[in-house]
Amino acid sequence: MLGCTVPTIGGLSKGFFWARKWGCECIQIYVTLSRRWDVSALTSEEVIRFKAAWQDSPVKKVVAHVPYLVNLASPDKNLWQKSRERLETELSRARQFGVNFLILHPGSCGDSNKKDGIKRIVEALQTILSARGDSNTQILLETMAGQGTSIGSGFEEIACLLDEMKHPEVMGVCLDTAHVFAAGYDIRGYEGYETVLREFERIVGIRKIKAIHVNDSRTGLGSRSDRHAGIGEGKLGLETFHALMRDPRFLNIPKILEIPEMDTRSEDNLRLLQKLRSIPGRIPKSPGLRKRLIRKEGDSG
Repeated sequence: MLGCTVPTIGGLSKGFFWARKWGCECIQIYVTLSRRWDVSALTSEEVIRFKAAWQDSPVKKVVAHVPYLVNLASPDKNLWQKSRERLETELSRARQFGVNFLILHPGSCGDSNKKDGIKRIVEALQTILSARGDSNTQILLETMAGQGTSIGSGFEEIACLLDEMKHPEVMGVCLDTAHVFAAGYDIRGYEGYETVLREFERIVGIRKIKAIHVNDSRTGLGSRSDRHAGIGEGKLGLETFHALMRDPRFLNIPKILEIPEMDTRSEDNLRLLQKLRSIPGRIPKSPGLRKRLIRKEGDSG
């Protein structure tokens, strides 16, 4: 299942227009304005329009992303409280829209230590999930690149957070290919891909992966720098993405493209991933392969 982050200017339901235009089987959206703390009231008409547009689209699953403002690991009590309240709002919105997964950056511990930061994340999530009522929306912890004092770049940190939760059935993981590479996991090539996935299985468990962010990385292995690139335009190489797209374990898992210049480049990058998905065996190492794969039918030269 393949898709991308879609524009929602003009209303959340507009995302399904782009899904159809670009050939998405799943999409990622923000259910609130991502750069502001204040959230406008949600009307029943908005929910109705969203669900009607979804029903009339090829989209099988919708993934929402929590705004980067939210930091459940913060030692600042005011910011921590605002973050917890915002996540409650995000979860409530996701549930009303029928969104399947809500992706969360675990947070950054600032000038405190990671152990205390993890405790703050767990406390906030426990409080929110204990009062959630029945819900089909799962919160997914995203694997991080390791920049600054962020939590979640090591598989052990993700496992620790999940192990502490009293509601494991509504928690999971969003694996980000660029982030794990920047964090120091060498996912390059077929062997690297399998080695990293075996490590994840040993520490966290493959079954915990409910969504995947499919991104190339502008920066090198272990750079701890979160800079995405178009597929095959960064440091990972096409073999990694071919292995991922052909992996039967993730056949029905939403694989979400997140690249710079989303509005103008998503379609070509999705086409590339679709072509990779259709190729059996292993692909050859060829400097011109990417260009040939994204070429539209009928193009010449």
